[in-house]
Amino acid sequence: MISLSLRSLRRRVPCRPAVLLMGLAGLPLLAACAGEAETRPCPQAVVLTDASRQVKFSGPGRDLTDVLFEASIQAGRLVCEYDDNVLDVDLQVEVVAQRGPANNDRLANINYFVAVAQNETVLARESFDIAIPFPGNRTRVSGLEEIGQVITLRANETGGNYRIYVGLELSPEELEYNRANY
Repeated sequence: MISLSLRSLRRRVPCRPAVLLMGLAGLPLLAACAGEAETRPCPQAVVLTDASRQVKFSGPGRDLTDVLFEASIQAGRLVCEYDDNVLDVDLQVEVVAQRGPANNDRLANINYFVAVAQNETVLARESFDIAIPFPGNRTRVSGLEEIGQVITLRANETGGNYRIYVGLELSPEELEYNRANY
């Protein structure tokens, strides 16, 4: 039997070069503390092409002046840890938002999903939301979140038997817009 849960580990961590550099500086220390490298595979993280971008409009207009924000999503670092038949997966998800001319609130409320699948069958799916503010005169901002998944493996299974799908939650109209414009 497969047991699966999704959990948000860290919410809305703004991406700043100084923070990123401090995090990268600690990597050699982490590598020195790590024991033997894990040889069993991690699941593959896949961003769904049709759900990788979103243009949110204000009202029914589709002119450039009607854009509240544009968003994109990417799957980043993926770390797996095996403990007997339990696989603990941590995935970083980066959401980038660009403020549009119609956005007077200086905020982008974005919804995205993470799903775990095996053989194209979705076993678990969860939606998350992130509010990205546009401070000062900034028009492009990103947020970094870390999502954890716990997968109970059957005999002879590895993380390579699974895929993790990531995408933005889109309305049918937004999906149609993406397919027509990207």
